[in-house]
Amino acid sequence: MKLKKWSSLLFTLILALSIGIAPAQAAGFTNPNVGSVAGAWSKGTDPATINPYNPVILFVHGLNGSASTWYQDNDMYQYAYNNGYQTAFINLHDITGTSQNMWSNGELLAAKIKEISNHFGKKLVIVAHSKGGIDTQTALVHYNAYPYVSNVITLGSPHNGSQLADLAYSSWASWLSTLIGYQNPGTYSMQTSYMQYFRSVTNNHANVGKNKFFTFAGNDYESGSIAQLFGGLFLSNYGDNDGVVTVSSAHLPNGRMVKIGKWNHTSVKTGANMFALIKPYLVLQSAKSSYRFDEVAAGKEQSVQTLAPRREQQNQTFIRGGQFGGAASEAFTVENNVASVTIDWIGNKKLDSLDIIGPDGASQNVSVSSIADDGVLNGAWHHTATIARPAVGEWTASAASNGSSAYLLTISYDTNGKRAAKLNKVRDNKKLKLDVDGLKDEKTTVRYKVDFVNGKNDKSGNYQRKQNQSKRVKQQESLSATDELVIPASEGSGVYTVTAEVEGETDEGFKYRRTIVKSVYIDENGNTYSSS
Repeated sequence: MKLKKWSSLLFTLILALSIGIAPAQAAGFTNPNVGSVAGAWSKGTDPATINPYNPVILFVHGLNGSASTWYQDNDMYQYAYNNGYQTAFINLHDITGTSQNMWSNGELLAAKIKEISNHFGKKLVIVAHSKGGIDTQTALVHYNAYPYVSNVITLGSPHNGSQLADLAYSSWASWLSTLIGYQNPGTYSMQTSYMQYFRSVTNNHANVGKNKFFTFAGNDYESGSIAQLFGGLFLSNYGDNDGVVTVSSAHLPNGRMVKIGKWNHTSVKTGANMFALIKPYLVLQSAKSSYRFDEVAAGKEQSVQTLAPRREQQNQTFIRGGQFGGAASEAFTVENNVASVTIDWIGNKKLDSLDIIGPDGASQNVSVSSIADDGVLNGAWHHTATIARPAVGEWTASAASNGSSAYLLTISYDTNGKRAAKLNKVRDNKKLKLDVDGLKDEKTTVRYKVDFVNGKNDKSGNYQRKQNQSKRVKQQESLSATDELVIPASEGSGVYTVTAEVEGETDEGFKYRRTIVKSVYIDENGNTYSSS
């Protein structure tokens, strides 16, 4: 009898505990049905008790995303509901399959911000992921939606652009970018040079200080997907990053960087990782709150890290690409003192095989991982392999697939910073100059091409391109390490993408090859913009 009694009590206790920790969805919490139309929005389930001093949280998605990014395979909505917040979710133009620039998305978002605020009868706090942070600032500053919003929290937003967008417009990536639809108005506007232009017309705008911006950045791309690993390796040339956005780019002028943490571009938007950190800023500025901004600013309630200073480009990547009819091979060079190389063959279809051949002509016994990209290069396949302590000499990556395909090959080198090649701005950004460390100047040459895409990517919403093809405005030209690269402005306003091939010798006499991609934007007044 005692055993039965204790069993009954244990069952009752387990049942009580299970009810206590059951997700809120069991008590009427449901995911919104936003649909698939640009501008459509939906409110989330109201909490049982609505605090009049709490704002409504409007969640804004990023590039190529949708409202569902906040509640499908993400617990952010659950956390907001459990903490008693009313919520709203919106689709921007990206839901149509073609990402639009900040002007088109910002104008649409501004109208909906007013509509959503009026619906709830109170101000909003916007939580935005990735490009959604730029779309949000555009809506508030350039389309006058600021009266309806209290604070803005951006998670992994490229406020200064992303070099991955620059890469998409390089000469080597054009075939693949065209096939997977990566060259679009949204990606175009995220190029680092265009974002420098955007900052020039935004940072000093009369509306820029009317909302408080709080930013968060991730620096752990290695914890992300294969796609983010690829992006992180490429972006590591420019500093710490989350696999899509560098920490430096996530810094917003006139905003405050709250925390840099061990997040990738996906985990930086999840409730488990972020909600406790963003909660101090989910307030109506005019209302009483249990959180004090001066205490948060002093670091008394959460750890605030100092933003790392922006560094100049240190290029450790070799790039090739194009189209092939079932088989293709690319050679790459490994110099001395290379700790490892990571090979990523990216195509618009899955390969049948990827063979890595060493300098001795033998096929290497290395594991190749194949995975579909669900992020920035959505629609592409990654085939990656890493070789530790690779032998010095010429290597070959040989790919085979069923039928024709397009590809982009990146070779990322880990040299522990022993040598670097950089393109620096000179003369008001109109020229570039090569700077190399650890290489012989007299043995170093640079060959470069320049591609152009029309710059009508402004508030009119125009994005003038023909069949997704850029225009080559300078064919390959060879210069010495001491010469300057001239940016041709023959086509007028737009982005000029420089793809430079650096060849040289290390101080020890070993062959060195790298690729540098540099984005330069020229506006309609002839002003030139480029990132560091």
